[in-house]
Amino acid sequence: MEERRASLPNRAVVTMVDQCVASGSNFAVAVIIARIAGPAGLGAYSLAYASWLFVSSIHRAVITDPMAIHGDARDPAGARSNLRHGFAAEASLGICAGAVVALLGLVLIALHQRTFGLSQVAVAGWIPFLLIQDYWRWVGFMRGQPGKALANDLVFDAVQGVGFAFVLVAHIHSASLAIAAWGLGALAGTLYGAWQFRVVPALLADMRWIRPKWSTSRWLLATCISSWGLTQLYAVLTAAILGPVGLGGLKAAQGLVSGPAFVLVQAGGSLGLPEASRAYDERGPAGLHRVTRLVTAAGVASVGGVLLIVVFFGRHLLTVLYGARFTRYAPAADVIALAYLLTSFSLGAILEVKATRRVKPLFTLSIPAVIASVVAVLLLAPPFRVTGAAGAYAIGTAVYVAGLLIAVRPSRTAEVGAVRSGDGPGDRQLGAARLHGGEWPGELARRLEVLDAEIQRARSSLAIRLGEQLDMAQE
Repeated sequence: MEERRASLPNRAVVTMVDQCVASGSNFAVAVIIARIAGPAGLGAYSLAYASWLFVSSIHRAVITDPMAIHGDARDPAGARSNLRHGFAAEASLGICAGAVVALLGLVLIALHQRTFGLSQVAVAGWIPFLLIQDYWRWVGFMRGQPGKALANDLVFDAVQGVGFAFVLVAHIHSASLAIAAWGLGALAGTLYGAWQFRVVPALLADMRWIRPKWSTSRWLLATCISSWGLTQLYAVLTAAILGPVGLGGLKAAQGLVSGPAFVLVQAGGSLGLPEASRAYDERGPAGLHRVTRLVTAAGVASVGGVLLIVVFFGRHLLTVLYGARFTRYAPAADVIALAYLLTSFSLGAILEVKATRRVKPLFTLSIPAVIASVVAVLLLAPPFRVTGAAGAYAIGTAVYVAGLLIAVRPSRTAEVGAVRSGDGPGDRQLGAARLHGGEWPGELARRLEVLDAEIQRARSSLAIRLGEQLDMAQE
């Protein structure tokens, strides 16, 4: 199953294009719903989308991120088997999660929250296909073939676009039908991905495949759940405090920013994590730091540009994209854009701890950030409404980014010291490998081969000298 990988510059360009296509499709769903159902309809969809993001965070933590870190899709001998196991895990997760989200929707309807409940039920049936389609995208990134991820997303968008066209032409003001168009696109991507990678579908996950990765994925899972709390819990509380209309306004402001900014942040992860893991395996800390510095610099520059656009043109863009009822949420968009800029400073640090499999800080540092965000939204949302809720998100983000940068810097300094502690290149390689508990397999294996060859040469030289001494003694 070994196929030719594109060069790094080509992979970077194609990955960025793919993220634009993928995020554009999600952005289009929100815009269509805002146009046909107003702030209340967008707010209801946003709560359902938060449920989808929670499930998506689980699949990234338990399935795709561990596969990228361990190089499962790059292993020539076991790649096909790994892809099939990954598919089965996604299918099992999707079926279970879809049932839970549907049940949540029914509970909300029973509690007389019909607007929120119907959106949950509408999204629930499509969750398995949304997960598997995203899995195929990640398979393309992990194999160094982002062109396949892009092709899959184009199939997704083409089918979704036909569905949107039907809803708009027929003048059907139904958020559920817009969600169905989104889901049909995912279904098309699911089927196309199985053909792309020649994987025979399976529905039951094999725990024997998941269990060896659990030492890494358990912290990734805890981190993703807490990160979801940081990025979405404030929205859930906003819905409780301000209702569907307030949540719809908040999500319109966030969508204006996250449309382009999230593309850039996600592109950094989609390209950055496989590249960072590969660089660390092949070139050690020096290679890893080169990748993380590039990703951070590109992210800060790009998201900084988004911030300037939102500050100067946000009011007009909200009116054009979402409608005149959303213009008043421009100040909230400014605050959220600042939060995304803060996030971009942590991109390299996140890649570093994931690539070196020291992911525990991602979880522990997110806990105070979630607490800060929750307290802030309870204090700021009632008096300042949507802008206050946006400020709560920015406060939580600032706490998380500051803690992560402070925590990663000492370990990076220790790592550099370990690399510099040896006398020669081989000693520097072994020092860095020991620092991470042998988690530098490529360089360590090569260095051990060199040491073994030196030992063999020493043994041969010693045997020759002993032979010469015996000959002299006999004479």
